[in-house]
Amino acid sequence: MKKKFVNRVFSSVSMKYDFMNDLMSIGMHRIWKEKVISLLEISQDSLVLDLASGSGDISMKIQEKFNCKCIALDANMEMLEIAKKKLYSSQPFYIYGNAETLPFKKTIFDYVIVSFGLRNFNDIPKSLEQINRVLKKTGTFICLEFSEVNSPFFRKILKTYFKAIPKLGLLFANNKFAYEYLVESILNFPNQIQLTKKLTQAGFKNVKVIDIIDGVAAIHISKKNELS
Repeated sequence: MKKKFVNRVFSSVSMKYDFMNDLMSIGMHRIWKEKVISLLEISQDSLVLDLASGSGDISMKIQEKFNCKCIALDANMEMLEIAKKKLYSSQPFYIYGNAETLPFKKTIFDYVIVSFGLRNFNDIPKSLEQINRVLKKTGTFICLEFSEVNSPFFRKILKTYFKAIPKLGLLFANNKFAYEYLVESILNFPNQIQLTKKLTQAGFKNVKVIDIIDGVAAIHISKKNELS
């Protein structure tokens, strides 16, 4: 079952998670997350859900910058513990849970943000429906995820790099299989157009896509359909 397998993968990499992210992206993932945060229009009264929060860098930065109410939810307890140990001046409220069965009432969040987590969900369509359910009528969903590079030449270079990732995982984290899964999950994830269709099918509207480095990653911004 994918849910158990993914949970085992993240438990195995939790202690090296931030280090390996910096290594594999040359620190670029932090810049991409800052781009996501720059797109937010948040007040102190806003309620934000950082879904698949991982080590918590997105939710902590949001709470520090905007001083708003922020909930960090993740399906892996080890990752939540790593997030809690970080020394930030303010911390979000942590919840252990799954995207497919969000433990919240409907229409309560101003923003739901998923950063490099959507591809790990057990059931993406069901998770998107849950996200739509918990968003306010004026709410916004923002997803940062790896995507499909537009340039065929650059795409070939990137696939060559992907082949080296499991070796980096073995060398620096003593964990090859987790990074084999990482590469597989990226290659099998819907591209920009396919994900836009999934968002529309889940009840979202006005989907905007921002490509990062020619599509290495992409930010999907979508509004809740008030009729859904």
